[in-house]
Amino acid sequence: MTLASSMVVSAEEEHAWRDPFYRDVITEWGASALQSTGYFDDGATREDLQEAILDPFFCTPVHKLTRSPGRTKPLVLLATGAFSPIHQGHVDMLLSARRALESNGEHVAGAYLSPSHDHYVSVKLSHEAVPADERLTLVHEKISRHDWIMACPWESKWVANPINFTTVLLRLQNHLRTSWDDECEVVLVVGADNSEFARCFVRHGRCVIVARGGCESRLAEVFDDPRMASAIHEKRVLAAPAFPRSIFMSSTKVRTAAAATPAAAESVSGGRGGGVPPQATRRYAVRDDLEWATRRWRASVPRRVLEPALAEFKYSALKSIQAGLLGVGGPRVTVDLLNHEKQREVARELCAGNVVVSLDTSTPATHRLGISRVFHPFDVQLHSHGIVARPGWPSPQEQVEAIAAKSVVLMDDDIWTGATIDYASALLEGADIEISRTVSLMSAIEPEKHRPMDLIDLRDLLVGADDSGLVVQDSGGLVTRAPYLPPFVDLGSRASIPPAEVRGLAYRLWSANATFFAKTGLRVGDACAAVRQFLHSLGHPDGELLSEVCDRYRRRMVELPFAAGSDVHRMLRNPLS
Repeated sequence: MTLASSMVVSAEEEHAWRDPFYRDVITEWGASALQSTGYFDDGATREDLQEAILDPFFCTPVHKLTRSPGRTKPLVLLATGAFSPIHQGHVDMLLSARRALESNGEHVAGAYLSPSHDHYVSVKLSHEAVPADERLTLVHEKISRHDWIMACPWESKWVANPINFTTVLLRLQNHLRTSWDDECEVVLVVGADNSEFARCFVRHGRCVIVARGGCESRLAEVFDDPRMASAIHEKRVLAAPAFPRSIFMSSTKVRTAAAATPAAAESVSGGRGGGVPPQATRRYAVRDDLEWATRRWRASVPRRVLEPALAEFKYSALKSIQAGLLGVGGPRVTVDLLNHEKQREVARELCAGNVVVSLDTSTPATHRLGISRVFHPFDVQLHSHGIVARPGWPSPQEQVEAIAAKSVVLMDDDIWTGATIDYASALLEGADIEISRTVSLMSAIEPEKHRPMDLIDLRDLLVGADDSGLVVQDSGGLVTRAPYLPPFVDLGSRASIPPAEVRGLAYRLWSANATFFAKTGLRVGDACAAVRQFLHSLGHPDGELLSEVCDRYRRRMVELPFAAGSDVHRMLRNPLS
C-alpha cells in the first residue's frame, strides 16, 4: 500500500465520496485526510465500483478457508501491497493479526495477500519492478507451508489499472459471501507505517494495525483520536504486536540486500520447463489427441461441420502456443506435434502379449488405472496437493483390486516428474502385482529426440472435450476438471508459458474455443461430465451455449474493469517500503 498523491485533494473529493469507506473519512476528518488514508483517484465511476463489487468473476482461490467451529462469524484477513519481494515480515503481520483476533474468541478462517497492479509497481520501483505473475509465484512459494494463507490475483491481473485497497476489500468480501460463506467478513491488516488507513473503518468494517519499528507515534495518533474511540471500543480497529524477528523488515531492505549479493536473489522458473539445458533449438510438445477426445460430439454435430471446425481450432491453438513461446528468450522454440495414433499403435502391440495397466485413458490397455494429480482452481498450481481417482472413477484401491493379474506392464503417455507413476507402482506392488516394465509412450514413439521443455495435450485446450482440463478439487472436496485456461489454470506453471505472454495466449485460446463452439452449437450440457460440473459451480447452466461461455472469458482478457483509470504516474509519490 502507499500514501496517495500530491494532487489537489479537494478536486478528488467527489470521486472519493463514491467509496463508502472514504466517504466516512471525508465526513469525520475532511477531504484533506484522504491523502494520509491511502486514497488516490483511480478514475473509478460508480458503475466501475458496482461492477467490481458485484461482478461474479471467479479468480480467487478459497481452498484454505476453514469453517467456524461454532456459530462465530468467519473472519478473513487481507493485506495488500507490492510484495516486491514478499518476505517473512508480510507473513508475520498476518500471524500477529490472527492472534489478536483469536484472543477475542473470534475465528479467522484464512488470509489473503493481494499483490498490487503492475502499473503501480512499475511507477514505484522503475527498473526494479517485477511482473505480477512472478510476484504471485514468489508469494505462493513463501506461503506454501501455511495452510491458511493464499494469494489473490484479482487486483494485480484482472483489473486494468491500480485501484484503492477499499475496492479490493469490498470485492473480496462480496465474492466470498457469494461463493463461500454469506456471513464472512474481510478484515484489513496493515503495518503501523500505514496506521492512518484505520480511519477508513471509523464507522464500519474492521482493521488490524500491526506494530512496526519506528512507527509508534503514528499508531498512537490513531488510538488517541477521540473520533476513533467507538471503533476501538467495539474492537473493529485493533492493534497487534510485531514479531521481534520482523519488526524492522521491509521489501526495500530485501531488494537492497539482493542487489548487493545477486547470487542470493530468488529466481522464478516460470513453470515446469525450468532447468532445461540450453539447446540450439528447444522443443515444446503438443499431443494431437483431438480426434479421440471429440468422438462423443460426432453423434450430434454433422461431420461436415465438426471436421473443419476441429481443423481450424487445431491450427489456431498451435499458432497461439507458438506465439506464446516467443517470450521464452534464448534459443528458438519449436512446437512439435506428438502423433497420438502412433502412441495407440504402440499400446496395441504391448497389449498383444502383455497385461497392460495404463494411466492414460486415450490409448488401448488391458486395464486402466484412473488416477491423477489434483490441484486447486485459481491457484498458482506450481505443485499438486495429492493424487486422487479421476473424476467419476472408483477409488484407486478399488481399481487395483479389479486387476486380475500377477505381472503387468505399467504404461503412461509420458513420465514427467514420476510422481504419478511412482504412486501407481506402489498401489500395484501393495496388491502383490509385479511390474515387469514401465513404458512412456512419448519416449516409445520418439526414442531419438531430447525431452521437450514442456508437454500439453491438445484436447486440454478445447473446453469440455473428453478427459480434458486440469483435475481440481474445490473447498468442499468435489473433484472436477477445470478448462486448461486462465483464470482457472495458470499457464505459467502448468504449461511453461512466459508470464508476459499468458494473457495474450489466453485471449487467443478462448477466441479459438468461441469460434469452434459458435460453429458446432454445443452447449454446457454437451461438455464431458467433469468439466460440466466445474462450469455449473461457476453458474453456467447446461442450456448455455459454450460459445457464449468462451466469449465471456475471451472478452475478460482485454475488457478489464477500471480501464479508464487516471494518471498513475502523477498519483504515486513515495518509494515503496
